[in-house]
Amino acid sequence: MKILSGVVLVIALLAGALWWVADMQPAEPIEIDNPRVRLVPGGAPMAGYFTLTNHTDSPVRLVSAASEAFDHVMIHRTVVSADGNARMAHQDDGVLVGAGETVEFKPKGLHLMLMRAQRELEVGEAVEIVLGFEGLEPAERTVVFTVVPVTSS
Repeated sequence: MKILSGVVLVIALLAGALWWVADMQPAEPIEIDNPRVRLVPGGAPMAGYFTLTNHTDSPVRLVSAASEAFDHVMIHRTVVSADGNARMAHQDDGVLVGAGETVEFKPKGLHLMLMRAQRELEVGEAVEIVLGFEGLEPAERTVVFTVVPVTSS
């Protein structure tokens, strides 16, 4: 009987521990993975990509981006018309990320448009970009992006 009581106790403790871990919130309310900037030579505009995951119970909105490494940073989406022509659409209202959702900034989709680099960048270099959010405190997050070759995805 003592062995059975011990087994039941261990099972109860394990179930409680699993429930507690499952109910824990991540240390950061948002997660930004694989931040990278595709290097385009000759002073042409560059693009920034990353994956953004909202770990909160409420929606958050990415509303701005800025970097001392660039004159201007905008949030864009590539839009392809029915005739196959692609254009950039500025995301005036930012990008909404629902509770528990992930949004990917990638080639031919959402991206940061990085205008007029303030100096020559090199592959492997780190570039800081400040992302501004609505629905988070603090509202700004400084993210280190890695410069990658233009052929990277």
